[in-house]
Amino acid sequence: MNGNNFKGMPIQGNLNDYNVRYLDRILDTMNHACDQNKRVSAVRVDLKLPQGPQDLDCLSRDEIVSHCRFRDRLMSRLIDSLKAKIKAMDRRYQQVNKRVYPTSVRFIWCRERDSSENDHFHMALLFNKDRFYALGDWGNRESLSGLIIESWASALGLEFDSAIGLVHFSENGRYHLNENSREFNKQYSALFYRLSYLAKKDTKHSGERKRNFGCSQR
Repeated sequence: MNGNNFKGMPIQGNLNDYNVRYLDRILDTMNHACDQNKRVSAVRVDLKLPQGPQDLDCLSRDEIVSHCRFRDRLMSRLIDSLKAKIKAMDRRYQQVNKRVYPTSVRFIWCRERDSSENDHFHMALLFNKDRFYALGDWGNRESLSGLIIESWASALGLEFDSAIGLVHFSENGRYHLNENSREFNKQYSALFYRLSYLAKKDTKHSGERKRNFGCSQR
């Protein structure tokens, strides 16, 4: 492990600038997804916090923002909401005899702050590709993009329309892994390269009693 590689795969910068434990956990999450599904769909999402009159519980200063009641366990709230919405969709599909492709919701996220006063989050979500193969129209609440926006709104305690501008789906941020494809190793390496950014040490703030990184346990 040296230079711009980690365990034989390229990363976006010099290894010295990355948290090696985070890189290992990214690989673990990818491997768990591949162990469960022959085909995996991964999506990169950027999440912002509201700034303005709709954010009534907070002031703009960082030390105040960190104590806002909506800032606690934001990532857990998002994931719990997304899982619940997918389960509810499953039940609706079953009621009309529509085929349901089961999926786990695996995730990797990091918290960052650069020049702005508020934190922002970078996240990757991994699914069974047979269930979610595309983001779809965000205006459709049952599309993947609509579900993610609605879940972020729920985590923040906002209405759907207020959260639309707080969710950004990264350019070229969708990846598909197919273990039966001759391109699998290339697909896997490309996804890890993209996700390695989440393990960068730069722009992460320690000593604030808030986590900078998290991912699925299994």
